[in-house]
Formats: sequence, structure tokens, C-alpha cells
Amino acid sequence: MKEIPQIALRAEDDLREIPSAETDLFEYKSSKVPLDKLKNKISVAASAFWNAGGGFFIAGVNDNGEIDGGIDKYKGKQDIRDWVDNAIKLTEPTGEYSINIIENNLDDSKIEDNKVVIVICFFESNMIPHMAYDKKYYIRVGAHSGAANHYLVESLRSLRGNAKPNLRGIMEYHPTKPRIEQLAVIALNEGVALDVKLNFDPLPLAFKQYFSNEFPLEIAAIDKNNPFTMEISGFGFREQAFGKDPVMLKLEYKDVLGNIYKSEQEISPQKNLQPMTIGDDIFKELVNAIENLTRKIK
Repeated sequence: MKEIPQIALRAEDDLREIPSAETDLFEYKSSKVPLDKLKNKISVAASAFWNAGGGFFIAGVNDNGEIDGGIDKYKGKQDIRDWVDNAIKLTEPTGEYSINIIENNLDDSKIEDNKVVIVICFFESNMIPHMAYDKKYYIRVGAHSGAANHYLVESLRSLRGNAKPNLRGIMEYHPTKPRIEQLAVIALNEGVALDVKLNFDPLPLAFKQYFSNEFPLEIAAIDKNNPFTMEISGFGFREQAFGKDPVMLKLEYKDVLGNIYKSEQEISPQKNLQPMTIGDDIFKELVNAIENLTRKIK
């Protein structure tokens, strides 16, 4: 999780501490942006920052973080702080935040009379995902706030329980093909693993002989409701398809914030599965099954 800088942006001098360009933690909006548009941009920023661990939204500065006049102190008869508060609350649920209104207090101030610079600090939230005014979910990616796709939204929901993705591979009987054994990669908790890369060391014999160029396999997402399965050996034919010795299952994946996790686990089809004698056509059936799998992944 990224860390919000411990800086107090309460006076004009404090604004000299902000970066000279937008980052994943700082978003700037010019004084020239109309308030009606600024309201929507505040809601989007609230969604994006809360969904990504927090950050600062500053209105009244240009893209370089320099004061460019300031925002009107009032929207009609409404104080700008109350107006900002209402804009933030367009995002649901509403997380923790603070608002600082910086006024002209220097002899050479760049803030015009009756204008202000608005500083909103969005703190880390445990109520994610947060939905903006337009019923969309956003996340901070680099210096931009972008709409989150379905997998990302589901991943954000998983973080409510602070669940780090935790994957495990198991060998099991195929539920509908009685002659086939499969490897299932399952999630052990509520975390969602994204951009999963699956590999073996060494590759099982069947994969090495026919499909070595297909590895590592790439899987978009794995969670408790969406495990990944692949047909890997046949009853009575394990040694020819898999080899005599166990192999290492190697997994690399990300969480919603882009943190990378790696795990290794010994896999052996000889454990917990009983042998069964079958006809000699099982290897051909297994190869066909693997070919179908790789086509689906592509």
C-alpha cells in the first residue's frame, strides 16, 4: 500500500512542498475549470484515491503545481468548503478526508482576492470500492484517474477484508471426465490474484514434448469463485504424461494495487489419487485435452 506524505498543506507557503507535476498521489486542477465540472472531477478523484490508498487533490494550481489565481470563495451564496464537502459526498460510500482552504495571506501572494486554493486529502479507505457520481468506479494509475474494469472492482471488494491473494495448487479427479486427473489452482482466501503466470520446473513430460512454448500460462484472474483448472494426467498413465518425479508449480501474480507475489509448491499426481487401469488411448485423449486448453487461453 502506498504511503501518503505527512505534509501539512494549510498555507500558501506549504504549497511549495508539492511536486512540480502530477503523480499517483497528487492531482491538480486549474483555476480555469468551471465549478460545475470541478464538482464532477472531485467526485472522480475521491473514487480513484480511496480505491488506491489515498492522495491529494488540489484545485487552484496548474499542471506544474503552481498557483494560477484560485477558485471562487463562494458558489452563489454557498461557502466553498460546504460546496466541496457536497461534491465529495457524490461518491459512495464516503471515506475519510480533510479539506483545507488556503487564502491570500502573503504580500506577494499568487492567490487573487476573494479566491482560494482547495486542498483535499483522501485517506486510505477500508470501505472500497468507492463509486463516483457517474456510477463508475475509478482508480489512480500513475498520474491519472482511470475507470476500473470488472475484475479490478471485484479485486477492490476483496480488499475490504484486507485479504492478500493466496493461491494453492491441488491434484484432483476431473468432475466430469472419469479417466482424467487435473490440476486446480484455487484461492485460499477472499483475495483476488490478477495477471497470474503459471509454470512448472521442470515441465511435465506431456507439456515439455508438445507445448513447451505455451508456458508460462497467463490467467487473467483467480479467486474463490473462479479457480483455474487444467487437465494434466490420466488414470494408469501418469508416469508417461507427468514423469516419475514431482515438479515445482511456480506462480506469479499481482494484487489490485500491483504488488507482485511469487510462490512455489511441489506437485505430484502420485499423492492422494488412486491409480486406475485404462486403455492405451488415454495419452491421445490427454493431448487433445491440453490442446483445447491452450486454445482457450490464447
